[in-house]
Amino acid sequence: MSVKDELFESVVELEEQNAYRLVRQLLEESTDPKEIIDILRKAVEVIGEKFNKKEYFLTELVMAGEIFQQSAKILEPALKKEAIKEKSKGVVVVGTVKGDVHDIGKNIFVTLLQSAGIDVYDLGIDVPPQNFIEKVKETNADVIGYSGLLTVALEAMRETTEKLKTEGLRDKVKIIIGGLPTDEMWMKEAGADAFTDSAFEGVKIIKKWLEEG
Repeated sequence: MSVKDELFESVVELEEQNAYRLVRQLLEESTDPKEIIDILRKAVEVIGEKFNKKEYFLTELVMAGEIFQQSAKILEPALKKEAIKEKSKGVVVVGTVKGDVHDIGKNIFVTLLQSAGIDVYDLGIDVPPQNFIEKVKETNADVIGYSGLLTVALEAMRETTEKLKTEGLRDKVKIIIGGLPTDEMWMKEAGADAFTDSAFEGVKIIKKWLEEG
């Protein structure tokens, strides 16, 4: 088995330390860092499929996100040094809205977006509407992702969308909401364009939006 295949298998099997060792080994062997990122991305996609089939659970999903993020940190200097980072496919601003501090789903979502070559600005948790507005203006974002698990989050989502309208930004961005209680009613109330309770499905929706321009 090649080192590249071994890395793929290690990530899918969630062998964290071995994955980092293999990432470093491939770098030392002058492997294109972009190619290594692609191996990691494909492995995370397989983990996502296993999650959807109930073969893996949330704990494994969180660990997969951690392996990808830490591997990306190992690769970051090489990516910058060789200036081969892919041209961004789009810009997404993400945050858990004001009044809510849940972030496991959001963190997985961010990792998956990054692995798909999308620039992500993660505002963290308990994010007030104005912070979303300022970051959208600063980054000229294509998409905003509101995350929330508590019902109180709906009011913050609605308020953020209203502020986007007031600032003349609503027509320039797509809005997706995510979290366990999200449904079509939440989507309409929040003034969003899509909803999902799956990070993987959310990434598919955003990629489709970005491809459509």
